Amino acid sequence: MSQKFERQIGRINELIKQQGSKITWNDHILDPDNPEQPRQIDITICQDNQLTLVECRIHKKKQDVKWIEELIGRRVSLKADAVIAVSASGFTEGAIAKAKSFGIILRDLLSLTEEEISTWGCKTHVLLTFYEYKNVLLTFIFQSDFRDRITLEDIIYLLQTQSHELRGIFDVAADAIDRNNPKSLPCRFKANLHAKKLHISEVPVTSIGFEADFQTIVHELDIPSVVAYDCPRVDALKRNVFVEAVELGDFEITQSSNKVFVALDLSPISVPENCQFRLVNFDFNRTVTMEWLEVLGVPEMGIKLKDVAVGFGFADTRR
Repeated sequence: MSQKFERQIGRINELIKQQGSKITWNDHILDPDNPEQPRQIDITICQDNQLTLVECRIHKKKQDVKWIEELIGRRVSLKADAVIAVSASGFTEGAIAKAKSFGIILRDLLSLTEEEISTWGCKTHVLLTFYEYKNVLLTFIFQSDFRDRITLEDIIYLLQTQSHELRGIFDVAADAIDRNNPKSLPCRFKANLHAKKLHISEVPVTSIGFEADFQTIVHELDIPSVVAYDCPRVDALKRNVFVEAVELGDFEITQSSNKVFVALDLSPISVPENCQFRLVNFDFNRTVTMEWLEVLGVPEMGIKLKDVAVGFGFADTRR
């Protein structure tokens, strides 16, 4: 949980960083008094030969003066130019006073209420698009010279033992669908797919005939929570950075002004039966600049080999 929080703060700083700055999550820097013992720092920001340390805590209680005093000592020990203390739960009055006296920069996260989100008016709509296939027929085509070297069992064995090959075929099919852009859905889609150096029993596949009943399915995700990042005592709606969390693994939408950073973990997506996840779309309700899209995982296929008919044939490629 703490590492996820540190990554979140790292993304926020990436989004609002100044030109020329280098931001490193989970950094290790040398201790000037003990060079053989590197010190772990949650996040470092280096710019113009200036070093800023960012330390994060995700506790239920507000952080008190003791932590601020530890950070004052760390800044002196590591000869840092600045320290930013980030607490998910805020700070006590004593901690705020101590930080102000010694130049420790404080940041926290405030949860927006439903009423505030409504007033804010920028809640993002996330749309997941799936391609659904039924009555699928894959026809593997080989050169006629290899008639005696290929059986249907060879093809099925490869698809059973190397699932990435089946995924690859559907990825190529989806590209073909996008290029052809069917005008009406559902439809019976047919295409001749390039095999991309696929071999079965050391025999090259010339092409793959793909045929299936096809349609698209779109699911909209809810944004269950929004938090705002800035200095303590700054009202939620006046803050500089907003983070929208999607209940789908490590999936966050971080926004500062019109700039957006998306960290997207696709692996927990529940793919409907007979479907392939294809794309994710964002409706920000305004014009934005996508600064970064970080994809952290890939969803499983909802298409099983048992639901696919497989055949093969031969083509005389000699002129």
